[in-house]
Amino acid sequence: MTLFNNYIEQIESSDNTILYNFYNGVSIKYPHSLFKNIKEFSNNREIYDLLSSEQFLSDNFCLEIVDRTLQLILLVHEDCNFRCTYCYEKFEKGAMSKEIAESIIRFIEKDVTENREKYDKIQLSWFGGEPLLNLKIIELLSNKILQIAEENDLEYSSDITTNGYLLNSRVFQRLVSLKINSFQITIDGTQEYHDKQRVLKNGQGTYTRIIKNLIDIKKDIPEDTFVILRTNVGKDNYEMMDENILNLISLFGDTENILLSFHNIGNWGEKEVETIERDVRLELTEKVVELGGHAVPFVWSMIPDNICYAAKENHYVIGSTGLVYKCTVALYDQRNILGRLGRNGQLLIDRQKERLWTKIALDEECHSCSLLPSCMNNRCPLKRMDSKQSHYCLPTKNQVRDMILMLEKQDLITYEIGLE
Repeated sequence: MTLFNNYIEQIESSDNTILYNFYNGVSIKYPHSLFKNIKEFSNNREIYDLLSSEQFLSDNFCLEIVDRTLQLILLVHEDCNFRCTYCYEKFEKGAMSKEIAESIIRFIEKDVTENREKYDKIQLSWFGGEPLLNLKIIELLSNKILQIAEENDLEYSSDITTNGYLLNSRVFQRLVSLKINSFQITIDGTQEYHDKQRVLKNGQGTYTRIIKNLIDIKKDIPEDTFVILRTNVGKDNYEMMDENILNLISLFGDTENILLSFHNIGNWGEKEVETIERDVRLELTEKVVELGGHAVPFVWSMIPDNICYAAKENHYVIGSTGLVYKCTVALYDQRNILGRLGRNGQLLIDRQKERLWTKIALDEECHSCSLLPSCMNNRCPLKRMDSKQSHYCLPTKNQVRDMILMLEKQDLITYEIGLE
């Protein structure tokens, strides 16, 4: 019998078998009516060649995951026009200056020039505070770094996390022209709940303005651009998720590039909130699909590139004053403050602190786990460090079967063999 590598999961449904490769995110489905068992399936010469080319087999397989992206999260404004009830930020700093932006440009130019063989891509993520409070710096940095990418023959991508309040049609078009092709905006439920949780500095609600902006821009979203509507879910708003999903589908279900996404609220700030222990992402994504809506493809959480940005050696968070971090959540944790960016683009950081985030320690349990390539025992370095354990397993580890079946429901199987 053909021996698969250690990172293949085989899932049986009533009519089909699905094979999922956690090393590269490739999936294969075939019907029981065509092949009696996995041996007969894999011994077919054409199928064997497919399995071999897609690295399903142990005889041609080597686990090697190399990150070739220079990824920076830029906090271009560390104040915000919102005061969300669960926010962890203190808003002690303001807008990034032109001088800090120019230091970032020097750093990128120096790094990709001197270490060109390390990189295939530059990825920028705009974050805050609220990044749209400093649109001029986003424009300055984007234009310069796009030029650096082009001169060095590097792929470029960019995304933004914004509360959406300032994202009118004019601003959206400006950002798209700067090659920002992914927007994450939070809608925390129906208007009544959202306006209790995501409020302006003066306490007023924000739902109506955000929804109006989204309706205005939805007709102009390019094919290669996605708007992700994120809902942070806690005990207070979990019961209204059906209503929230139906409402968002009624507003945006006709636009394939607007995707719904769900995340558990954590105790991110100084105020304690009631959290839900189980991971709600899968069950709520399934509801969206069942109701005919568009959800973030669950496969995005199952591929190697999805390990936490803070776990990657080529990733840094740069604050508005030039401080350098690894993580956007633990901004005030001393383990996370690596150092600062020098005026001439030097990265003046504590490499020992950096290794706390990027080191990988794999034990016997890790090596025997099919999810290893999508986790590498560093899916969340902060939780791993805080757990004081040798490894920190994914909260979805026991949901592998349902995760793979979700690919089928979202029509995201890579190869369908013998299926019309």
